[in-house]
Amino acid sequence: MSSTIMSTVQQMSLSFGVATSSLVTTFFIADRFHSTSEEMILGLHKGFVVLGIVTILSGFGFAELKKNDGDNVSLHNMTEEV
Repeated sequence: MSSTIMSTVQQMSLSFGVATSSLVTTFFIADRFHSTSEEMILGLHKGFVVLGIVTILSGFGFAELKKNDGDNVSLHNMTEEV
């Protein structure tokens, strides 16, 4: 049951990532119907930079995890560790 829920959460997070990246990119392209190709490419590059920064910042949250965090989810047995 939890594996199905986690799979759904993973798919939703991918969908939210795509939606967020498209919103960030459209923020940097002022008038997409009247922009030149150079302006659109520059807006796309700015969007990628912002999303890269957000990804790096999210890594700090994962850096706080302990070595044994997640053992319950992965059913990892600590007694079998060499």
